[in-house]
Amino acid sequence: MQNASFSSLATSTQWSAEQFVIRPLTSADIQSVRALHTELAPSFPALRPTFFHQLLTHPTHICLVATPPSSEKPVACIAAAFHVLTSDLTSHAPPPPLEVRVLALGVLPTFRRRGLAMRLLRTAATSLRVLAASAPQVPTSLITAHTATKVCVNVARADGSNRAFWKHVGMHEEEDAGPQREPWSVGWRDVVSVAGPVSIAA
Repeated sequence: MQNASFSSLATSTQWSAEQFVIRPLTSADIQSVRALHTELAPSFPALRPTFFHQLLTHPTHICLVATPPSSEKPVACIAAAFHVLTSDLTSHAPPPPLEVRVLALGVLPTFRRRGLAMRLLRTAATSLRVLAASAPQVPTSLITAHTATKVCVNVARADGSNRAFWKHVGMHEEEDAGPQREPWSVGWRDVVSVAGPVSIAA
């Protein structure tokens, strides 16, 4: 599928984030979402179909897509997974927060700056808390109305716009973790760990 297929999508500047339909990824969406990812991150290694099939079947993972009111074609998506931090069972300290690790998040440029990415993030975090509540590996003390949800994501150090987005939504860079690198299409890339709490969608 060519990237140009998205340019023919009818757009409307007055649509707010709340007007977009956010729903779980289906197998029928995989080709469109792969093309969306290629358009948003042309320098990023192409995501294989197995990546999306894992999102469809793994009990700790989720992928949501956003479609405008006039089309079924995804214009934004988020892939994320919940992670439970280990803690000292003898400690009387509050339990560590449930971690939501963002694996991918992107919105087509035409639909940015209207809160859609933040709505996707909050919806994914809420959905993952629901999944975690029934997961046997998650202590019940982590899933209460009073426990926080911590979002974590690795951002390329050289990606200034992406780093600015996470700062804008209230996340902070964990520089105390030291320099980090992760596998890339050729060799490795330098990344910054970004983390912070996220409010849960109503």
